[in-house]
Amino acid sequence: MLLTPADKGLAGGEMEQLSSLIRRALDDMRVYQGRLLRDPAVAQVSLAGVPHALVPTRVLAQAFPEALQDLVGADCAPLVMYRLGHLIGQTQAAAFFAERAIDPTDLPYRVLTGPFHIAWAGYADVDLLVWEPHADGRFAVLWESDNSCCAREVARKHRRTRACHLPAGYSAGWCTEATGLPLETCELACRVEGVGHCRFLIGHAAHMHERVLDPRFHQPTDRYTITPARTVAPMPA
Repeated sequence: MLLTPADKGLAGGEMEQLSSLIRRALDDMRVYQGRLLRDPAVAQVSLAGVPHALVPTRVLAQAFPEALQDLVGADCAPLVMYRLGHLIGQTQAAAFFAERAIDPTDLPYRVLTGPFHIAWAGYADVDLLVWEPHADGRFAVLWESDNSCCAREVARKHRRTRACHLPAGYSAGWCTEATGLPLETCELACRVEGVGHCRFLIGHAAHMHERVLDPRFHQPTDRYTITPARTVAPMPA
């Protein structure tokens, strides 16, 4: 399946297949997220049996990155935030796939559940622009977000910078766990810089340099076939 700026009208079978995957992912994630439990008697929050801890987004998106800059420098701090997001995404993906017994060969579905989990987890919402979930070096997913928690927090400080290292790492971690491929995510644009959407490209680590330079990932948003992968979004027609 392919969503590109050159193909505004997907074949009916491809769109129906993607619509079916979205409905399945949405339904399964709603059931899974219904297993969020809070037990203050033992100071534990758990999701489907996996212990979690609530952290304010102001800490994740503002205070901690600023502290990291003081500790490791401005160049390394974004890498630490990216790595943190990668570990969170990969861990939550592994837990979801194991709990739901998702077949490792069900690759498009495994990738597509990521947008719903990242929204339930409070990091970002997702609109798909390019959807090429190949099981090899051709893997490419381009997505945008209007509600990155990092962009929201940093924008309040009226700074112009790329801010979404955490959700970028999260998406790379989820997709790496989903596919078994060494995938990376690059934030191509951030709302904090004054543009309309935060845009992310997920691709194979061995090919990210040329992927980032590919003009087809830098088109205006309205040049793409936009497929919302959101909890309350309408399904594609």
